[in-house]
Amino acid sequence: MKVTIVPRAHRRHALLVALGLALIAFLMISCGSPNANFGRLLLSISVTPATADAQKFQNGQVVFTATGTFNQSPFSVPVPSTPPYSGKFFVDTTATNQVIATIVSSGSGTATVQCISGMSGTVNLGNIASANNGTSTTVTGLAQITCP
Repeated sequence: MKVTIVPRAHRRHALLVALGLALIAFLMISCGSPNANFGRLLLSISVTPATADAQKFQNGQVVFTATGTFNQSPFSVPVPSTPPYSGKFFVDTTATNQVIATIVSSGSGTATVQCISGMSGTVNLGNIASANNGTSTTVTGLAQITCP
């Protein structure tokens, strides 16, 4: 039986090469394809219409649109409901914790809101999304709906 002794310097070199290749492979897998949103920050959200009287809309359903203002082109687009922004609509309760309106459907940057039968009052609704800056910073846009 023949035993080959590999000098310590060669073992160290081989280990460094293996670690370097493993690091490169990890970075390639974890990064995936280039992120088109990298560095693109959501600065503000506007929700339209800003105020709505549900009585003036067909079936009392109001379609709200959340438009985001970004620091890079395209500067003004509907707030995406997918990561990294994950915009979501919400409806507040009244001052007495009554729910007077609900979201009956939503899409990319839109939500259809309808008053609950027999309820009346004015509540805020809005859209909240991540700013995409690597922190927990969120951006919110508000509007109001008045129920008969």
